[in-house]
Amino acid sequence: MTGNHLDFIKNTLPFWENLTDLEKNVISNNIVSKKVLKNSILLHGGDDCTGFLLVKSGQLRIYSHSSEGKQITLYRLLDFDSCIFSASCMLKNINFDISIDVEKDSELLIIPSEIFNNLSNENLAVKSFMLDLVTSRFSDVMWIFEQYVFTNMASRLANALLEQSALNNASILDITHDYISKELGTAREVVTRLLKQFQADGLVKLSRNKIEIIDSARLQKLIH
Repeated sequence: MTGNHLDFIKNTLPFWENLTDLEKNVISNNIVSKKVLKNSILLHGGDDCTGFLLVKSGQLRIYSHSSEGKQITLYRLLDFDSCIFSASCMLKNINFDISIDVEKDSELLIIPSEIFNNLSNENLAVKSFMLDLVTSRFSDVMWIFEQYVFTNMASRLANALLEQSALNNASILDITHDYISKELGTAREVVTRLLKQFQADGLVKLSRNKIEIIDSARLQKLIH
């Protein structure tokens, strides 16, 4: 592992200083650096137990999907974020599958599942970190579930548009209606109908594969 990667690991993993010299060497000697391109698929369902992911730079979308192909976004990983569900084989009694798409060119560091699992079993600080991360990610998932069940679609759509605007630091979004429907776990026709209503109300302007946010303040008011 290069010194650059090692510095990143030290600054990102809160348990690093609680590792023994041997454990630090095990991570240093086994961690994998991987560059993945935008629009590629990093993980699909239960195909593989990728390992513990650290995002050095980039953007990943973590989502669940049904056998019919319906999708819903659970959360995203940005710079310095980490993902334990990509190593779900380490998590007992957790049986749901996730998929990971690459939304921006990304550089990842991956601790193999077996290595991270052994560290978690042998070092209390690593186990505590893993449990905290699982709890945090489940909170993200439960928030999405509550939005899906209890919040109307107009509110969810407004939130999705503002989130995309923040992620891309832009008011003109290069996204399709199909992309948003997968994001929200609903039919494309529902998204199209609501976007046309948003346009009629002066909130957005629609063009081919683009959505321009005209009035973000009023979109924000739609969010419950």
